[in-house]
Amino acid sequence: MEDFSAISAFVRVVDAKSFASAAAQLGMTPSGVSRAVSRLEERLGVRLLFRSTRALRLTDDGASFYTRCREILADLAEATESLGYAHRKPQGKLRVGMSASVGRAAIVPQLSEFERRYPDIRLELMMCDYPYDLNEEGVDCAIRMGELEDSSLIARKIGYLRNVLLASPDYLERHGAPTSVEDLKNHRCINYVYANGKPRLWLFDTPTGQLELDVNAHLLINDGESVIQAAMAGLGIIQAPHVLAACALDMGRLEPILPNTVSTGKNVWIVYPQKKHLSARVQAFIEWSRELFERPFESMCPVAPVVEALRPPLPPVVKEKLVRAQ
Repeated sequence: MEDFSAISAFVRVVDAKSFASAAAQLGMTPSGVSRAVSRLEERLGVRLLFRSTRALRLTDDGASFYTRCREILADLAEATESLGYAHRKPQGKLRVGMSASVGRAAIVPQLSEFERRYPDIRLELMMCDYPYDLNEEGVDCAIRMGELEDSSLIARKIGYLRNVLLASPDYLERHGAPTSVEDLKNHRCINYVYANGKPRLWLFDTPTGQLELDVNAHLLINDGESVIQAAMAGLGIIQAPHVLAACALDMGRLEPILPNTVSTGKNVWIVYPQKKHLSARVQAFIEWSRELFERPFESMCPVAPVVEALRPPLPPVVKEKLVRAQ
């Protein structure tokens, strides 16, 4: 069948829930749209719509045909857009999912840069911390951290989180800065606690692998953003992903300490449903977010081998668990 205009008209009628609205969107007359759908029904030999003066209703055949045609037209639009990606700016609506903490701390503060680069993309952010199906929610792509569970999605690694030790200028003025990881036992530390009641282990890179330290924190909080807020309030030292603390660092509300103890944290991924063609909008967001998460942090907190104090044997006051580098 070569009459894609009739198929497009049918899909637009269903989406708009009326011939008149579909006609206005297509630049046609309502009678012209109605005739196009009728011709399509004649060619197929089935009825697609029940028409009445009050409403339109899909037949069973029409419902399955609509679903398939909508997918085909979307793929066709994406293939066309992808083909011209190198020659024109991406445009249109892009719906991106992410956790609330990553969205508020890492993405939203940088969106002016994204909009300057891609002014024709209308971005919609879906920020939530519960698992959801990208197809059911109509999400084009999503930022996810750590291990991925949904194998039905395409995943592209765009970077990783760097864990850094941070404290407020006020705290450092009152208590001074620790001189080593061992010295953390003499300071007030703030840590994240999981729903099961277990505190987060602090991670440090060593020449022989990654070290996990059980820090005896005086304050435990089950919300990552609140951990950063507590540190800005001068309540203690934290270890946090650099992208989540970037705004506080830029404003001078937090300062990096023990810069040689930066560690590699969770991987950061862009995931999206499997499609034959990836839209230019998604490609643009992948490129921009990869740059964002790979942006150098070394000027404030350089990545380097950890100090000798981290090498075994460690002091008994610190519980250790050595994880071999993969």
